[in-house]
Amino acid sequence: MLDLHAGPLIWTIITFSVVLIVLKSTVWKPLLAAIDAREKRINDALDAAAKAHEEAKATLVEHQKELEKAEEQAREIVRHAHEAAEKVHYRIVEEAREEAQRSLEQAQHSIESEKNAAITALHREMADLVVQAAGALIEANLDDERNRKLVDDMIDRIPQAPANSN
Repeated sequence: MLDLHAGPLIWTIITFSVVLIVLKSTVWKPLLAAIDAREKRINDALDAAAKAHEEAKATLVEHQKELEKAEEQAREIVRHAHEAAEKVHYRIVEEAREEAQRSLEQAQHSIESEKNAAITALHREMADLVVQAAGALIEANLDDERNRKLVDDMIDRIPQAPANSN
């Protein structure tokens, strides 16, 4: 099967040992230092990433709180605006009612004034007619029957006032 020769085997072991000793004395320390440095950089990067992650979480929580606060403020502003709009609405409706009431009162006052003026004019006209009738009776010096007929004629000449609907 496999034939092992002692000479090359010994020289291989010696060469390997020499190369191992040379590598250990020259390359091994810088290689281990580079590996350690790389491990430290990786650990530092992982620590920095963990710290950044925690800061990001804290910032996210803070922003969420600020967003909730802003949303609450917006709801409060909308609520105040709604209340103000309702107040304006009620004020406008109340002013319109008051204006309508004033207009109604003014119209009633105007109607009452016109009515009183018409009644006064009617009284004046009736007084004039009575005076004319009395003057005609005195001038005519007639009998009772003719006096009644004259008064009835005068009354018939008085314009008929519409019936009072109050």
